[in-house]
Amino acid sequence: MEIKRLAALTEDELLSLGEFGYTSMHQYEAIAESTAEAFSIRLNLVQLNEPFVKQESNDGDDAVDYGKMAKLGYSLGMYDGGKLIALAISEPQRWNNTLMIWHFQVHENYKRQGCGTRLMGQVVEMARRGGFRAVTLETQNTNVAAIRFYMRCGFTIEGIDLSLYSNRDTGKEEIALFMRRKLENS
Repeated sequence: MEIKRLAALTEDELLSLGEFGYTSMHQYEAIAESTAEAFSIRLNLVQLNEPFVKQESNDGDDAVDYGKMAKLGYSLGMYDGGKLIALAISEPQRWNNTLMIWHFQVHENYKRQGCGTRLMGQVVEMARRGGFRAVTLETQNTNVAAIRFYMRCGFTIEGIDLSLYSNRDTGKEEIALFMRRKLENS
């Protein structure tokens, strides 16, 4: 399998990766506490009574947005016999010298074979060579498998947005977690 920079991304290529999503029996529940002297948000891993299922598909709008980002030179594709099987769509954030991963997807038939780990390693190396100080991504508190994968790749949770997706604030709904891998020598 070959990893190379994406110079462009067509809708057909993106759609060939199929649907993406996850099913989880756990989530990180956010508990916010506030006093006059302190504010804290704690994430506790809890078991769910019913599975949390999230299924999504890429569409034409995604292809346009990701195609524009691919032209910036910081997105990678993994190919098997010329067929796109995984991709990392990334965009430089010059204001804070980080590389933001906007979309990371491995085709269902290639999951749990090391493809994601190899691809993420190449994204991190590309960022290091590009002089970025860190690589950042966003995931959901309900996507425990992804959180664990990113942690194995050296990322840590560095930010929590309780209302990125919704104004409900019970702590039990889907919330955004921002993860970052700081790069050495940056």
